[in-house]
Amino acid sequence: MSLDAFVVTRPNQQLGAGDPLALIIEEFAGIVEGTIQRRSVTEGWLPVKKVTGTATLSKDAIGESTLGKVVPGVTPDGTIHQFSKSSVTIDTLCYARSTLPLLDSFQTKYDVREEIGMEHGKKIAKFKDTAFLVQGAKAALATESPYGALPGHFGGTQETLALAGDATDPAKLYASFSRLFAQMEEKDVDPIQDGLVIFLRPTVFYALLEAEQVINGEYLTSDGTSVAGHIFKAWGVPVKATANLPNGVIATDDDSGNSVGRLLGANYAGDFSKLVALAMAPRSVLAGETISLTSDVFYDKLSKSWYVDAHLSFAATPDRTEFAGAILLP
Repeated sequence: MSLDAFVVTRPNQQLGAGDPLALIIEEFAGIVEGTIQRRSVTEGWLPVKKVTGTATLSKDAIGESTLGKVVPGVTPDGTIHQFSKSSVTIDTLCYARSTLPLLDSFQTKYDVREEIGMEHGKKIAKFKDTAFLVQGAKAALATESPYGALPGHFGGTQETLALAGDATDPAKLYASFSRLFAQMEEKDVDPIQDGLVIFLRPTVFYALLEAEQVINGEYLTSDGTSVAGHIFKAWGVPVKATANLPNGVIATDDDSGNSVGRLLGANYAGDFSKLVALAMAPRSVLAGETISLTSDVFYDKLSKSWYVDAHLSFAATPDRTEFAGAILLP
């Protein structure tokens, strides 16, 4: 027979005091972030600047220098430099939230909150990838630089296939990349030194992989880190397969809960149905975030429910468009 009053141990209590569920909440931390790191092809590769104290991130640009010649007896005049700027505004807070009734959380056979957190992470990874790749595609399709007719700044590069079937013909697709890179080098872009990465949808990627145009290898990221992955055999440019590469129409009135057009606005909408491949460097997109990916799980006494939350606030726009190129269907 037990005593009327006795000491108990609360294993989920922080330092034996306070909230008896404190450690359960802390246990959740990092699940969403860990999932997005594994599932994303742009996370950690595309630099995202922190934006606080304002909603707008701006970037200045300077045009290339102009040369002149010295004429004996004449004092050389100064040459003109032109300047411009581009900006992106962060005006949307995106979230994922799931609500679990208290009783249900006790009657599940496994920790549903952790599983939900992982699902949030996968969905956010896909969402961010699509948003960044949309802006990369817009950079590639741009006919002029966001900085205007600034000397030394150019639009994106496009290479159109002769036939739709060429998208899965390794030899013809391989040749199209040769022409694309040649055009980009005319704009003083070095595919390897400037850190280009090619993004393909899985169907196209495996067609190239089967023909051994894409092989295993090592490449350097923009921060100098050596990474093992797939590279193009001829040029050493990294190649990544992703279903997040846009390949249809993205609209602002899309009812899909994952539509970047509906959630982030018209700057992320467009028709990408002809996009076969995207080659872009980190410099091709200007991205900023005010609130980094934040995850939490908490119990609300008023609703008697557990809440599994994740939220973030970011934005992106084309930047140095000459560092992006696209292979297109006819």
